[in-house]
Amino acid sequence: MLKRGLLILGFIAFIYVGFQLSGDMRAGDKALAGKKYDQAIAMWEEIAENGSSIPFWNPQTKAQQKIGHVHAFRDDEKDDMEEAIQWWKRASKGGNVVAQFALAQAYWQGNGVEQSPENAYIWAMVSADGKSKSQRRYKVNAVTYKKSLTSDQESSAAKAIQSCLDSRYEDCPY
Repeated sequence: MLKRGLLILGFIAFIYVGFQLSGDMRAGDKALAGKKYDQAIAMWEEIAENGSSIPFWNPQTKAQQKIGHVHAFRDDEKDDMEEAIQWWKRASKGGNVVAQFALAQAYWQGNGVEQSPENAYIWAMVSADGKSKSQRRYKVNAVTYKKSLTSDQESSAAKAIQSCLDSRYEDCPY
């Protein structure tokens, strides 16, 4: 019984320390909620560039993805899709599925990048590789994107998807 109690206390301490160390991410979220976009970016940039001191959780790609989203979707006339694409590419290389799907949508719409249904399909499939609910939704979009491809593009895309996944996102269409 004592071992169980100590184990539970250790787990609680572990969670508490992680919560305390993740303050910059939460502060950035708070700034974003208040539409203080530049402040949110500034709070996340340190983490996006250098990672985190949290040994069991590194929000680096999450910070990169969030910065990309701020650049893409801010409503103060300072949105910058090209900058968003650069941040999403960095986050995608780290395996961030939200950024990978954002790239799929950008390629599909030709927003910030040259329109490419093939690259849209590749990124949607890469982002849909996992088993989470959101990743299953990404696969629905991938099926839609695939309908616009020729058989040669489908074949090329299949090879690119496999190469991207096998290389852990290094050999992808960036």
